[in-house]
Amino acid sequence: MTPEGAIISGGFTSFLIQMKTRIENINREGTTKPLRTKRWFGQMRRPSDYYGCPHFQPELPPEETSDTVEQKRQQLCEIYKREGVHGGERAEVVNLMKATFCLQRNQINTTPVPSLDDLRNQWPFLFTQRGILDHLELLTDISFLRALELSIEECGQRVEMYLRTKAKNQSTLPVDEDGELTLRIIQLLMAYFDERRDALILLADMSATAADVERTLTLPTSPRLILLVAGDKVTIQRWMISMEGDVICEGVQPSFISGLAALLATYYVFNLEYQEEGARTLEFVQRRFIGVNPERGTKASQGKVVSKKTGKLVQQL
Repeated sequence: MTPEGAIISGGFTSFLIQMKTRIENINREGTTKPLRTKRWFGQMRRPSDYYGCPHFQPELPPEETSDTVEQKRQQLCEIYKREGVHGGERAEVVNLMKATFCLQRNQINTTPVPSLDDLRNQWPFLFTQRGILDHLELLTDISFLRALELSIEECGQRVEMYLRTKAKNQSTLPVDEDGELTLRIIQLLMAYFDERRDALILLADMSATAADVERTLTLPTSPRLILLVAGDKVTIQRWMISMEGDVICEGVQPSFISGLAALLATYYVFNLEYQEEGARTLEFVQRRFIGVNPERGTKASQGKVVSKKTGKLVQQL
């Protein structure tokens, strides 16, 4: 092994072991619970609510008032009525979404927790690929999609080769070398962490609509990336994001990496914890590939979350 390869292997071995240990400690019975602070949603607000989000609750911009941002929100709704999701790529819409970011955060963070339907009615462009990724970048100061692209370009092939050497059951590993590298890496990470693919990813036929997906798949409470594929090979044609049993976003880029960025965005934008079944993989990607790597805290699930449909505590699925 070259010195460079030894560094890569050593670094990734350390990260992999850290992720396993971190999540196991969180979910182990008797583990000391994290510090809790302000009241929120009928529970106590956890540090993970702010996890990696320096603009979790931004102030009103100095050039704006409550009335002007509300007027801009209404303007966004009017544009959506005329143009639908395609209007989200317009510079005017992008600028209006940025100007109303503080109001978006205020409504997402309000008590009681707003339903997804209410949020969609108030902010229809937030539930688009451009809208959710732009909101995430304003929230964290990081373009998750660009960070993923750079990381995979820099070391993706070496990571894949390394993870394949650590696999216990080679027959279960992805073998489609023509498929997207990022998808293969995620599958390898999930195999390493003993996590099932359906903890994060569901498959549907390429011709399926959002209504078809909601009708034919069992969509859990926690977010999932739904890949619309052709045939037996996971050749991605389109993707969707589901949450609370509904499809909430449909991608415009037919690439797994853009869908993965949108999936991660869902947890941050809507203040969600990672579900236990896929937490190791998600936190590894967040820390190693994106660079959101706080010394303390985690977004790993601790069992129950607040349903955005009912406002009640529900078990993560």
